Amino acid sequence: MAKSLKQKNQPQLITFVVSNAVALGVIAFGLSHCVELLQQLSKGDWRVLGKMVAVPAFLTLVTGTIGWAMPRAAKEFLVFWRMRNCLPSGRAFTDIAPRDPRIDIQCLVSKYAPIPELPAQQTALWYRIYRGHKDDASVEDAHGAYLRFREMTTLISALMLLYVLGTTYFGIESKQLFAGILLLIVEYLVVMVAARNAATRLVLNVLAIDSASTAANTSQQNPA
Repeated sequence: MAKSLKQKNQPQLITFVVSNAVALGVIAFGLSHCVELLQQLSKGDWRVLGKMVAVPAFLTLVTGTIGWAMPRAAKEFLVFWRMRNCLPSGRAFTDIAPRDPRIDIQCLVSKYAPIPELPAQQTALWYRIYRGHKDDASVEDAHGAYLRFREMTTLISALMLLYVLGTTYFGIESKQLFAGILLLIVEYLVVMVAARNAATRLVLNVLAIDSASTAANTSQQNPA
């Protein structure tokens, strides 16, 4: 059975969480403390190994659970900062498609006229078109990237909450607390922009493929 996009993204998301956990640990406890832990591990201290394995595993479990528990609308809000009609598919035909030179907007108009103007109706029409091209490589790549970056924005939010609670529990100084939060904020902004770009690319790729196939069919039916 072929893996879903969510399953394909899982190894990268786990790596993302573990990498952040290590970076935040270095910031919170200091590089020297982390080096000391590695030295103890090299001497065969299995208790240290257990801690090093348990903490990332725990963070992966917690953040993964939060990712599944958080509604899709909340995840989309973290990416687009809008509560309603935030997806670019809601502007697919009236705003986004006309700016892409790959898309023959007249082909789309002739095939799907009348083109809706309300965001919800545009999303519904776009999704209907997407279902016919979802297995195309460029569409699948863009869709997978959007889902991956969207999940990362959710995980960063969860990591920020866990980091604040963890540093408070262990009595970490405010300087380390702010440094870790700053790292997560920068990461969040980068991943958020990546998610927005991937979502827009997904919308455009679907319409570009559909308009090209429509134009090809029209030329075959009406040879010169």
